[in-house]
Amino acid sequence: MTAPSDVRFKQRAVIEFLVAENVKPVDIHRRLLVVYGNQTLDVSSVRRWALRVKGSEVGKAIIADQDRSGRLVTVTDEAHKQKVDDLVKGKRRIKQSEIAIALGIFSVNLNIEKYAQGGCPKC
Repeated sequence: MTAPSDVRFKQRAVIEFLVAENVKPVDIHRRLLVVYGNQTLDVSSVRRWALRVKGSEVGKAIIADQDRSGRLVTVTDEAHKQKVDDLVKGKRRIKQSEIAIALGIFSVNLNIEKYAQGGCPKC
């Protein structure tokens, strides 16, 4: 199965092509439903993309998602948690930047608390 973003990208390309042939957005949506089934964009999205494509030169429309402002997506999974834990247990004085480099993490915010030399706080 393809990723949803790939399917959306393909549908936008089809929309661009059919708009160039002067096909109405409702008809474009019907044709997309036949091919993509339940992964088809909503009619309102097809209309929005049709308007966006109409405003640009044929074949020159930017159909890729644009960068958006706001907080970046953060992902945490058990495999990375375990790797960070192993690195910290192996070298107690390791820096967050070293962990980020070792794991290929782009952010150095690992949410690791710094404890006093005496060890962990009282639980």
